[in-house]
Amino acid sequence: MAIEPKRVRVSQTTKMSELDTPIELIADGLYYELKTGFILTFDQEREDGIVPTTLKYTTGRLALICKGPIEMNHSFIEGRLTQSVYKNPYMSMTMATTTDRLEISNGRCRFDYALSMNDDVAGTYEVDVTWTFEGGDET
Repeated sequence: MAIEPKRVRVSQTTKMSELDTPIELIADGLYYELKTGFILTFDQEREDGIVPTTLKYTTGRLALICKGPIEMNHSFIEGRLTQSVYKNPYMSMTMATTTDRLEISNGRCRFDYALSMNDDVAGTYEVDVTWTFEGGDET
């Protein structure tokens, strides 16, 4: 039996230590409910093209999966260092994060992390993702 997706409106705010102004994203997407979490899919419009993006949450682990001009499959686990590979059309780099906070609630996912790329400190990030079901109220 296939999981039926629900249409959602996604709002993402990313605060980066090296930028004064947060980055805002609003997109339409799909939400799939899992027994132990959820999958949220949406497209990010970036200067180098559209990046299909998936957030997959299962107990204690948030995976950020990007395909297209940017490719990565990275997990965020509170209190842990995780590593993966980040690729774009110009290069491939080792990505490492230490996740300070991972909070999941109805219609909201927040995570804070310190990022290093190829062993160089890239900064700290605070990501807040909310979603509302089409025709529903924000939770």
